[in-house]
Amino acid sequence: MSWILYGVASPAVFAAVNHLDAHIVNKQVKGPEAMPLYTAIVVFVLSVVAFLAAGLPNLGLSGVVITLSGFILMMAYVFYFRAIAVGDAAFVAAMIQVSALFTLVLSVVFLHERLSASRWIGFFLIMGAAIALSLKSVDGKLRLGKAFWPMMMANLCWAAAAVIVKQAFATRTFLPILAYEGFGVALGGVAIASSRTVRQAFRTSIRESGRRVILLVFANEGLSFLGKALFFLGISLGPVAIVSALGGVQPFFSIGYGYVLAFFLPQVFPKPEGGRDLLQRLFLSGLLVAGIWLCR
Repeated sequence: MSWILYGVASPAVFAAVNHLDAHIVNKQVKGPEAMPLYTAIVVFVLSVVAFLAAGLPNLGLSGVVITLSGFILMMAYVFYFRAIAVGDAAFVAAMIQVSALFTLVLSVVFLHERLSASRWIGFFLIMGAAIALSLKSVDGKLRLGKAFWPMMMANLCWAAAAVIVKQAFATRTFLPILAYEGFGVALGGVAIASSRTVRQAFRTSIRESGRRVILLVFANEGLSFLGKALFFLGISLGPVAIVSALGGVQPFFSIGYGYVLAFFLPQVFPKPEGGRDLLQRLFLSGLLVAGIWLCR
């Protein structure tokens, strides 16, 4: 079943994107402010390609709604890049799974879906694992890590966009949806560019970063677009709930990539946590996957 392959390939790609984002934001561009504009540029170009490949589709009012989902998605990117600047890639990859919890809540509120007992259990598993992953010891006291709240806001935006797109797939194919959502992301980029701080950060990153870094940024954003396309292909061919649940394996890919990158490129990527910390993170990531599966 090809949809299973797409459903697993998407989180595998996104896990790689998380590591590259962390490297770019912390070591190359050195700041999260400019990154959403790079995202907007790449997504716009690739969305035009998808739009042409789909035969210049006119989706009418549904196209406007899907574009709105893309605009919301850009707001998610803003919070995501803030989180990746202060949290490691494996943590962010795990926290992304909390979007399933927000999607569930929004589906209940706006789509009037019912919460079964298993979904309630999944709800608390996801929330508990997310909080446990975020706790840091500061002066002998447990506190939520700096990346927790930006990721919560990012997840809320991702969930809102997902609920909108979920309805669109009832009547539309994946390529037009991918294109229109991308146009929304680009519009979000235009809105963000109205901020003088963002424009200055973008110009500074262009001026101070070498050509190789700029190419890396654009290539990574293209990789992110590929991950989104694979996910859309998966839910267009298979059950939306199960394909979405397969995304829960992303933290495991991220942990694995962390060790591979640290082994082959130790001067670029720091060695991830090991021993007890690794086992704890694997266990909590497993709880996230279980929670997502129960919420499907």
